Amino acid sequence: LRDIDFTVSGGEICALLGENGAGKSTLMNILGGVLPADQGKILLDGAEVRFRSPAESLDAGIAFIHQELNLVNDLAIFENMYIGRELKTKTGLLDVKTMCARCQEVFGPMGVDLEPRAMVRDLDASYKQIVEIARALLMEASIIIMDEPTTSLTDPEIERVFDMMRTLQSQGVAMVFISHKLNEIMAVCTRYTVLRDGAMVAAGDVADTNVDQLARHMV
Repeated sequence: LRDIDFTVSGGEICALLGENGAGKSTLMNILGGVLPADQGKILLDGAEVRFRSPAESLDAGIAFIHQELNLVNDLAIFENMYIGRELKTKTGLLDVKTMCARCQEVFGPMGVDLEPRAMVRDLDASYKQIVEIARALLMEASIIIMDEPTTSLTDPEIERVFDMMRTLQSQGVAMVFISHKLNEIMAVCTRYTVLRDGAMVAAGDVADTNVDQLARHMV
């Protein structure tokens, strides 16, 4: 990566575009605490931060939802939502009641009708994606990075995820949307940034561009 100046604000869905090898994943892995930056700064709400692990990035409110979903099919939704951060009662048992209640508190504003005790294996691909998003919000994420989230979804499932993204946008959540599908960029994103060979070559408002211009920037 060379001299990239990338910004995303609350209530914004920013597309991150580029061909394979352009540097999209590297840039987001730095933001997500997966890779260390050799130089440069990360500013969060105006203050410089350094992340040495994905956990530190998540603690700062940045959630990275990878293309391969990190869900366990043989666990319930609430168990997946709290995996690694389970709530326990005073006697040391899992506090299932509280975990389910807090899941519902997250689902409510999202407009999602899911039973926290339902098994993840019984969900279609779009709802699995939505559970990942809900888990990020449960961890109080204010920035959500979505890496090729629609790759394995059908058209109705894609629209369900897009509706969810628009809901979060209205609530002031910032999203970075990595995709190769330019028609999806035009449908759901507000801004775009294009990388090519590790450099930023274009950025602007989606309303001011079209699919042909975006493709030209990419290649």
